[in-house]
Amino acid sequence: MIATPIFAACLILSALIYWLLPRQKVRNLFLILSSLIFIGIYDKYSVIVVLSLTLFIYVCAYFISTKENKVLYHRIGIIGILTALVVFKYLGFLNTILNRLGDFLEFLPHFNIENLLLPLGISYLVFKLISYLTDVYWGIIEKGNIFDLLCYTSLFTIYVAGPIERFERFGPQISGSKLQFKSADLEYGFQRILIGLFKKLVIADWIGYLVNPIWENIGEHSVFLRLAALFGFTIQAYMDFSAYSDIAIGSSRIFGLKIMENFNWPYIKPNISEFWRSWHISLIDWLRDYLYTPMVFSKRKWGNLAMVYAFIVVFVLSGLWHGASWNYVIWGFLHGVALSLYLYKTQIKKKLKISIPKGLSYTLGMISTFSFVSFTNIFFRANSLSDALVFIKGLFNIG
Repeated sequence: MIATPIFAACLILSALIYWLLPRQKVRNLFLILSSLIFIGIYDKYSVIVVLSLTLFIYVCAYFISTKENKVLYHRIGIIGILTALVVFKYLGFLNTILNRLGDFLEFLPHFNIENLLLPLGISYLVFKLISYLTDVYWGIIEKGNIFDLLCYTSLFTIYVAGPIERFERFGPQISGSKLQFKSADLEYGFQRILIGLFKKLVIADWIGYLVNPIWENIGEHSVFLRLAALFGFTIQAYMDFSAYSDIAIGSSRIFGLKIMENFNWPYIKPNISEFWRSWHISLIDWLRDYLYTPMVFSKRKWGNLAMVYAFIVVFVLSGLWHGASWNYVIWGFLHGVALSLYLYKTQIKKKLKISIPKGLSYTLGMISTFSFVSFTNIFFRANSLSDALVFIKGLFNIG
């Protein structure tokens, strides 16, 4: 969506008008209008969802800022926003689970629940609103005004594919009259957009053209072609996703807005921990601050088991965030287990004082990490769990 003529037209026209407007407050209002029009072009119902959820969370933040029972209003906001996410995104998945459970337990009723609709960018929107409300609750930020919050939640340059920017960084940029037109920002913005378009259209799409037919007919191909499809998709996924981040960061800079980086050469990292510090950085930072750290703190008496517990729970939820499917659950579980094993491996190496030459250690670590990430991508890319299992059986020549 952000590598389309519609996005390009919206970006150029909005930027021209945006910088002609005299004050930042007026620019913000125009940016909100442009963003809502862009969202509405693709999904008119998503405009209603954005406005409704933003207003709901702003009211909760207002009560947190002005009332004594802050915990209550924070919980109401979090429960409300997560309920919306479940209703919009996971009803069909829950329906499947409940009906399969009913097949074994006859006394349970069968349900016929379907997805009401899947609003555009709902996952990113929910995460931004949770971080905003929680930061207000923790006293990290002031609640600001409703228009600043709406500009933050609806901004079309980062609405569909992130990065998941924080209001703590975004809010001060659009407040007052701090933003001024700079030719350097314009130049940087277009450079990042061109890099993103090259990654997407020249590399990712062409790799997809070659490997997608293999993924669509998994059972008909040799081990060599399966490996080519697997490693090909791993490269494609990085090029595709980092391309969207490049375009989003560059497009935002055209409006004078600095958005956080989302990737830092993840495939050349020597271990799974470094990989996740470099892949989808905005998501991992969010998971660390709002899920992982509170979980570890609440279970701190468990010692290392608290971190293992948090790793697995957080990454299973991360898998579900990517999509309502068992494939994503397994993908997240495998990464949670890998991070847990790396934790213990690091501690064992320290106790045994094992020393490996740095160059050899880095090379072996990079190869094994890339191979593991590629293997787990079977579950991320396969159309179904059964397809993933067929792919694995063929990969290892299992009858």
